[in-house]
Amino acid sequence: MSAGRMDELFENTVEILLDAAFDDGRWGDAFRAIDRLCGLNGGQFTALAANPEGVAEATFAACWIDGDPHQEIVADWVENYASFSENVPRIGALPAWRLTHNEALFTPAEKRTSPMYNEFQPKYDCRDQLAVVVDRWSDGRAGDVCLFWTMANAEPGWEPDKLKRIRGLLPHIRQAVRVRRELVAAEALAYAEMSALPEQTALGVAFLDRRGAIASANRTARRTLRDRGCIHEWRGELRARLPRDDARLRALVSRALPRLGQVPVGGSMSLRCPAGLPVILHAHPVAPRRADFGAERIAALVLIRDPDANRLDAERVGDLLGLTAAESRLAVLLGQGRSVRDIARELDRSENTVRWTLKNVLSKTGAARQADLVRLLLQLPPGGDA
Repeated sequence: MSAGRMDELFENTVEILLDAAFDDGRWGDAFRAIDRLCGLNGGQFTALAANPEGVAEATFAACWIDGDPHQEIVADWVENYASFSENVPRIGALPAWRLTHNEALFTPAEKRTSPMYNEFQPKYDCRDQLAVVVDRWSDGRAGDVCLFWTMANAEPGWEPDKLKRIRGLLPHIRQAVRVRRELVAAEALAYAEMSALPEQTALGVAFLDRRGAIASANRTARRTLRDRGCIHEWRGELRARLPRDDARLRALVSRALPRLGQVPVGGSMSLRCPAGLPVILHAHPVAPRRADFGAERIAALVLIRDPDANRLDAERVGDLLGLTAAESRLAVLLGQGRSVRDIARELDRSENTVRWTLKNVLSKTGAARQADLVRLLLQLPPGGDA
């Protein structure tokens, strides 16, 4: 191929990469162009990050061959080889942009016994491959995160001109995936801001990142974590007080987070509290169906229903609304959804007496009807937050 034609292919590949950074649908075209320019038989991009135990774990992996996604290859690797792929942590430790041949990533003994070397790589014709760390960044908690690229050769040998083209593409690939990660992270923040319930709601809302750390939480969630005793924040994660509850909580959160080769699933549980009613948790996955290349993003939504969180206190209601003790008690019972008949029975009063007291409450609060009074009560600041 002439030098002029090669330059044209290079410029076209860079242009498609720039498009793919903003359009998730163009990644197939980008990797088809990369294969054609560099004489490759596809490759896999993998993001590695330390899990809460400090062990390197793949958080993203995607394989393209001639522009077509082959996630069945990723699924096979995740299910059968990832836990003992000797080469993966060694790739993660490489300096950025150092092209390293597959043969250098296995010891002589491993070449005789490794399932990764002797089964997986021959199965997909990728033993003659190069690996390179495309980018590194820090998530601020667990050290470096890296994105690496393993590429399979479609031609005999790795000629100097081919290596030069690959090295020339690396800054453009890095730029494209950086933009993609930033956009995914920005979309996640926008999702959290759009989805979070108002701060005064009785429902606690917490967003978790892909490792289960709390990315953001509304006021009710923060107060429940601070005050209730049965659930709290520890090193940025949701934890329960009782060991049995804590194990169930961690399992619930883990199932809702994205894991390679697994479909995240939601679930619910209750937590026993030292006093008062149990706290109810709902964990729901938030999984974008797009390439994120290891971006820090919102991965799960946790809803915390604390029946005691915004329980109305008669004395406080009376102080805030200028009501007598009897009027405050009536207002609180109405706010809890009781009917006039139920209140009369509970207070051992006639229904006429309850209605007369209600009339005085409506007059003092300026509420036109009972529903307006209940709405006013629900808008009162919780105890301690006035």
